[in-house]
Amino acid sequence: MRDKPPVLEAIGISRSYPGVRALRGVDLALHPGEVKALVGENGAGKSTLIRIFGGIEQPSSGIVRLHGTETVLHNAQQSHSAGISIVSQEFRLVPQLTVTENIFLGHEVTRLGLIRPKEAKRRAVELLAELDLELDPSQTVGTLSIGDQQMVEIVRALSRRFDVLIMDEPTAALSGDEVNRLLALVRRLRNRGKAVLYVSHRLDEVFDVSDGIAVFRDGCKVADLPVSQLSEKRLVELMLGREFQPHMSQPVSRRATADDRPIRLQVKGLTCPRLHEPVSFSARRGEILGLSGPVGCGRTEIMQSVFGMLPSRGEIRLDGEPVSNSSPASVISSGIFLLSEDRKSEGILPHLNVLENMVISASQRKRERVAKWVPSPQAETRTYTRLKQDLKIRVDRAQQLIGNLSGGNQQKVLLGRAMLADCGVLLLNEPTRGVDIGAKEEIYHLIKKLARAGVTVLVSTSDTSELVALADRCLVLRAGRVMAELTGADIDEKSILAAALRTKSEEAAS
Repeated sequence: MRDKPPVLEAIGISRSYPGVRALRGVDLALHPGEVKALVGENGAGKSTLIRIFGGIEQPSSGIVRLHGTETVLHNAQQSHSAGISIVSQEFRLVPQLTVTENIFLGHEVTRLGLIRPKEAKRRAVELLAELDLELDPSQTVGTLSIGDQQMVEIVRALSRRFDVLIMDEPTAALSGDEVNRLLALVRRLRNRGKAVLYVSHRLDEVFDVSDGIAVFRDGCKVADLPVSQLSEKRLVELMLGREFQPHMSQPVSRRATADDRPIRLQVKGLTCPRLHEPVSFSARRGEILGLSGPVGCGRTEIMQSVFGMLPSRGEIRLDGEPVSNSSPASVISSGIFLLSEDRKSEGILPHLNVLENMVISASQRKRERVAKWVPSPQAETRTYTRLKQDLKIRVDRAQQLIGNLSGGNQQKVLLGRAMLADCGVLLLNEPTRGVDIGAKEEIYHLIKKLARAGVTVLVSTSDTSELVALADRCLVLRAGRVMAELTGADIDEKSILAAALRTKSEEAAS
C-alpha cells in the first residue's frame, strides 16, 4: 500500500495557542487501503491535527496535501468536499431530529432542490444494516443511549462520499459486540481502498485493526512504525516517554464486604425506565461497588435515577436518612455526586474556564451551609493549584476554557469538582471513557484514594478490566435485571462476562 502515493499528508504542521504549542512540526502520511492508528496521551496533539484535517482549525505553519496537491481547508464543508469524513469524539448530533435526519444533516437527500425524506430513510436503513444496527430511522436521537448515539455518529460519517475516514475514539461508548462490528467495517473499508486514520486509547483494538501506528507525545510525532515492529509495552513507553509500570490497573486486593464498615448508601425497590424489575442494593462506607453489563443493560439508568436525572420510584437512604431524588440539586445537597459518561452535555460547563469548572460545586455546597458566604478568589486559586498538582491536570493556566482541554484532562477537572463537593457517595458513569492509558492509571489511583478516605464509590462501566482493577464488589446487569453479585476472587473478566450472559432461569436455579 505504501507503493501508492499518499491520499492525505501533513507536512511540518505546527499549531500554537496563547501560551500553548499543541503541534510541533508534525509529518504524517496516509495511503489508500491503509489503516493507520494515531495514539498518544490526552493532550499529545491528536485532536488538534484532526481539527486541522477537518477544516475546523488552521495550522500556524506547515501544509496539508490531498492527492499530492497542497490544500487549504478553511471550513468543515471544504474538508467534506475534499473527501475527508470524520467520526468526532464529541457528538455533533441534534437531539431533536430523527436518526435519518441526523445521518444526512448538512448533505440532505434532494432532487431538483427538494428534500426526499422517503429516499433518505431508505438509504439510512441500508447504512444501518451495514453495521447490523437495529435502530429505528424515525426515532429521535435524543431518546437513544450514548452507545446508540455513537453508532449514529459513525453512520453519519459513512453517509458521505470519502477517500479518507478519520475516527476519533469511535468505540469509547460501545459494547463488545458493537466494537467487533465496527472493526469488521474498518477492515472492509481498507479492502475497498479507503484510507482510515484510527484514533483510540484501546490498544487491543489498535493492534487488531491497524497496519501502522503513529505515536504523538507533547505535540510531536515520536514514532511511525508498522504494527509488526511494536509490542504493547513498547508502544505505551513511546506514548509516555518513560518505562510503564501498570501497578494501578492490577486487580485490587479484595476487602471483605461483610465487615464492620457501616452501610452508607441503601437503594430499595428502585424502578425506572429500562429496568424490568425493582432493583435493591447497598454499599458500605469506603467501598467501591461496580455496576457491569453491556450498553443498554440499565446500569446508566440506575445511576441517573439515584441522582435525580430520571423519574423513578423506590427508597434511597444515605447513612440511614431518606434522600429525596426529585432533582439533582436535592441529591447533591444530601451528599451524593455524579460524574456523567457524557462530559460534553452533562459534565463540563464549556463557557467557563478550568478553575470555575472545578470550584463551582464547592461554592454551591458552601452557599447552602452559610447563606452569606462569599468565595475568596485567593482561596479558590490555592485550591485549584493544589488539585491541579494532585490530579496531574495538564493545563497552561487556570483561566483557559475547559473546552480546549483533552478529554482526560476534562475528566480530571470533573473529579476535582467531585472532591470539592465534599460528597459521601460518588457515582461514576464510564469514568475513563476516551482517556489515555496514563491518565486512566491516575484516575484509578484517585478513585482508590477517595475510597480509602471513606467515600463510597459506585463505578458503572462497560470495561470489565476496569472493574477487575477497582471493585470490591460487582453487580452484573443484563436487559434491566441484576443477574449476579460478585465478590472477592470471583471478580474477574471471565466471571463478569459469564454472569452477563446467564438467563434468568439459570440465575434462579443457581
